[in-house]
Amino acid sequence: MSERALYLRLSAFYLLYYGAVGCFVPYWPLYLRESGHSAWVVGLAFAVLGTLRIGVPLLWGRVMDRRGQRMPVIVVTMLICSALFAAMPHVHHSVPLLLGLHAAYALFWNAALPAFDVITLHSTRSTRLDYSQIRLWGSVGFVVTVLICGVLVERHGATLIHPIVTVLMLGMVALGLYIPDTGHAAGAAPQRGALMRCLRQPNVIALLLAAFLTQLAFAPFYSFFSIYLQEQGYSSGLIGQLWAFGVISEIGIFLIASQLLLRYGVRATLLFSLATAVLRWALLAWAVDQLFWLAFSQLLHFASFGLYHTATVVGMHRMFPEHLHGQAQALLAGLSFGAGGAVGNFLAGYAWDAFGGPVVFMVAAIVAALGCIVVLVAVQDPPPRPIPPPRTAGGSATPRPR
Repeated sequence: MSERALYLRLSAFYLLYYGAVGCFVPYWPLYLRESGHSAWVVGLAFAVLGTLRIGVPLLWGRVMDRRGQRMPVIVVTMLICSALFAAMPHVHHSVPLLLGLHAAYALFWNAALPAFDVITLHSTRSTRLDYSQIRLWGSVGFVVTVLICGVLVERHGATLIHPIVTVLMLGMVALGLYIPDTGHAAGAAPQRGALMRCLRQPNVIALLLAAFLTQLAFAPFYSFFSIYLQEQGYSSGLIGQLWAFGVISEIGIFLIASQLLLRYGVRATLLFSLATAVLRWALLAWAVDQLFWLAFSQLLHFASFGLYHTATVVGMHRMFPEHLHGQAQALLAGLSFGAGGAVGNFLAGYAWDAFGGPVVFMVAAIVAALGCIVVLVAVQDPPPRPIPPPRTAGGSATPRPR
């Protein structure tokens, strides 16, 4: 397969994946609220999704690392996800059934992204492609769907979210049939205890702790940002535009993220991203009623998520040997988006009704500040791996400084 074709297919998968996320994350809380559920149930539903991300990605990563195959598993799990998500509107009247279906959905949804990140990272090693320039198309997909869904929700309510997400998942299934697997050969199982030896490294522990704290602080944003703005009187259309504005800033940083990592390293990049997160959550606590500062807080998404994501994914990729790459990315997802998201959503769902949004986001700023301290004290730059110079679709290779 040519590099151009591979670039287009990898990018299109991220486009569809994060397009589904762009429908789900901002507007699913609104759907649950329209269905009559309290903030506690909204937080609990997202906590269920986060809890399943703790161990499930690692189990999927272990299976795929041992098999040496990832795309067939991704295709099957996305097909199951589409069926489960299509059933969501039929159980919204029952909280136990709703939470159970969220759990079943999370069980299969969490197989895809860590494994696909490994496929993409391996592709960048054997070609002139660049991870961040492929991943940015996920941000494009998020922006497009969040804007479209914002208009649709404002005109027709949030009931349209579930069919849109279902169709995007089916698109991933169809596209996945044409994306080649990359990585080690089947049966190249790691030596006994190899994963635990890596996990005992202080640098790995520190990076995972910083990622956990980052997503613990992010959890109220994912679950309650749309509700928070709706409570302040902002329209669904403007809420969608603010979500999109944040992700547009993320797209810009993905264009140069690899170069920034090469120049400044994982530690400095991660420290900067967490420092901006502190400012971002403080602004949401203090100035949500002022559109300028609200928009500025969304602009900070370029660092608080975009640089954070690139630094942690690349950092874990460098710290683990090839035959553990799938489990390394699964661990990162499980402990950050999983454990951090589950604990954060559970606490935010309880605290939202009791103390209100400003207090919740102020606590999030404090948690992000703790992450800054962890990075400053304990995270060291892992040794860089040789990476070919980047090449965009249809473009010529350009030298990359080493």
